[in-house]
Amino acid sequence: MRSVFAFLFAALLVSASPVPGLALASPPADSGNESEGGQRGNRILTLFNLAGSDDEEDEVEEEDEDDPRSFTMPTVVAPLSREGRLTGFAYVQIRVRIADGQNIWSIRDDAHYALDAAVRAAYRNSVSNVEGSGLDVTRAVAVWQAALAEHYGPRAIERVEIRNADTRLFRR
Repeated sequence: MRSVFAFLFAALLVSASPVPGLALASPPADSGNESEGGQRGNRILTLFNLAGSDDEEDEVEEEDEDDPRSFTMPTVVAPLSREGRLTGFAYVQIRVRIADGQNIWSIRDDAHYALDAAVRAAYRNSVSNVEGSGLDVTRAVAVWQAALAEHYGPRAIERVEIRNADTRLFRR
């Protein structure tokens, strides 16, 4: 019954339309982004400028990705400052290697608390370079290593490394 009404409605549109071809135009292709109600949801695209890496670094990253004792924490947002004034933010992906003998699943399950500890540590201790234009990588690794050691325990984390860092500076 529905198809009969749809056919009649389409015929009515074609006959009433000044340009019959537009009346039969199909809607945009479904992108698969549907909400729970079956309707199309909003689609937002966020792009970040990330520095490129060498092929050797990519190979090392692939090897680390296969390490079952490592995981990447959610993005840490760290303030950048110069002479006590906020200049921007760094969005940093941290890769954590769990020490042998530790329960990887309990540490991963607790990652949201560790993220909070890392963000708070970045606000307490400056992780920006002197100019406030970027991240001081060695300082940031030391700050986050200490924060995670305090959160998980002194022997729980083997190493912390920064995978990607994107900097957004304020414009004046």
